[in-house]
Amino acid sequence: MDEKLASNSLDYSNKILNCFGDSTTWGDNGMDTGGEDISWVHHIQKLVKFKDVRNYGVCASRIAVTEDRTDSFIERVNDMRTDADYIVVMGGVNDFQHNVPLGDPRSKDIWTFYGALNILSHELIDQFPSARIIFITPMKNNFHHPTKKYPTTLDKNTQGLFQLDYVNAIKTVCDYYAMPVIDMYAESGISPFNSKQRKLYMPDGLHYSDDGYARLAERIYKGLMRFI
Repeated sequence: MDEKLASNSLDYSNKILNCFGDSTTWGDNGMDTGGEDISWVHHIQKLVKFKDVRNYGVCASRIAVTEDRTDSFIERVNDMRTDADYIVVMGGVNDFQHNVPLGDPRSKDIWTFYGALNILSHELIDQFPSARIIFITPMKNNFHHPTKKYPTTLDKNTQGLFQLDYVNAIKTVCDYYAMPVIDMYAESGISPFNSKQRKLYMPDGLHYSDDGYARLAERIYKGLMRFI
């Protein structure tokens, strides 16, 4: 971990950070040996000495509601403790890979990506009216499951959409609600399409190794410091 990054002079010792997301927030490494103790959330606490950092990551969770699961961001948003000063939300790759319809930018239909983002944003602002809410776009993926076919960043899903369409939807909704975005899709610093970086940081092309999460945390930290 870069000591210069950890030398931030601002005092966050009485501040609380909630991190809301999917398997990448939880700390999945794609090898069945991951967990919260290797997650970027864990590494953030090394860089910024918050009073508390909470990990609300759930593997395979989608932002939108879907028929096959009951742990979408919409269905879990009320599970977070409401005393946090900062809320970081990272998700969307599972919506892309599982073909959630994009919908209309002003929609409130929780079965579509735009609609779910709008409802989620309303809920977050209502629950945390004085907190700083920050979204993070999902990183690029080159995931190859051993038995199932999932679209990579370069592929269209069955909706005829690229991952970038979901990334742009996040930016559009956050712009409407004046919530800042850390664009890790464009600026993670890790490419799943480079074999050496993939081996070092992304064992399965989607999830990250301990070193990968540490590298992500440094990028996320720099983004957070612009907004908190």
